[in-house]
Amino acid sequence: MPPPERFLYIVGTSFTGSTLLSFLLNLHPEIVCVGESDPNFSNWPDPGQYPCSCGATLAECPFWTAVGGEMAARGFRFDPSHWQTSFRPRSRVGRRLLSGERGDELRSTLAERGSSLGSHVRTVALRNQALVDSARTVTGKPVFADASKDVSRVRLLERTTDLTPHVVHLVRDSLGFVASKKSRASKNRRAARGGRIANASRYWNRRGSQAEDLFAMLPAERRLRVRYEDLCRDPEREFARICAMVGLTPLPGPYEFLSGEHHVIGNRMRLTSSSEITLDERWRSILTPEEAETVRRLTRRYRQAFGY
Repeated sequence: MPPPERFLYIVGTSFTGSTLLSFLLNLHPEIVCVGESDPNFSNWPDPGQYPCSCGATLAECPFWTAVGGEMAARGFRFDPSHWQTSFRPRSRVGRRLLSGERGDELRSTLAERGSSLGSHVRTVALRNQALVDSARTVTGKPVFADASKDVSRVRLLERTTDLTPHVVHLVRDSLGFVASKKSRASKNRRAARGGRIANASRYWNRRGSQAEDLFAMLPAERRLRVRYEDLCRDPEREFARICAMVGLTPLPGPYEFLSGEHHVIGNRMRLTSSSEITLDERWRSILTPEEAETVRRLTRRYRQAFGY
């Protein structure tokens, strides 16, 4: 009996190892993982030049070209300039209506049914469903994994498509996350606000709260928490836990995750040349003792909830 079709979705923050997990998942012969199905091309004047992890540009990548052909057969134009898988509307009011934060499902549902915003949501939902189906067809793999990480996105996908998400909450110690934000801010002035210790800590708390709310809505068999640190220390065990949730036979290690075919979209790690999995604990040198204590204090609630 062939494995059942599954939709696997990764939620969490940036700097949690979601690109690493995407590559690992893609190694499995029954899983196709493209990283972020809802990518940000805003810094690319020509999205077609965005580099796929395979080494080709999106415009020339044979996988994404084939997916575009399958999308066309389903009635959708799909290419780097016509990706359109994001539910995020342009208006601030629309974004707030669709965020669904603090359990305000009624507000989000009403927005989905509204004339303009509702039409946008329904169109994007159909494109996302077609993208999942197209990637499965191109690869012959029954499980599609999306590492877009946004909680509101997966909630909308569950309500507006035939997809039934199995959710992995990939979480990293708040110390490591805040240190990464601080490090990035030192290299990029535009990221300075996010790099402030208190702001980054509050953001980590907010995403943790959203993940907890999502888990409360999902049955136990469709939710799993994976800690970044555990994934790095014992990738075989954590990979096996994910496989079990979606009904697949575990893939034994060791993992040379760059050796097989991959077409991952995400951060710069997708362009790395090494398959070595190492635990990043640079927070010990990036954060001062006072900053580390501030992070611990501000994030105590969810650190305890997530086993830190």
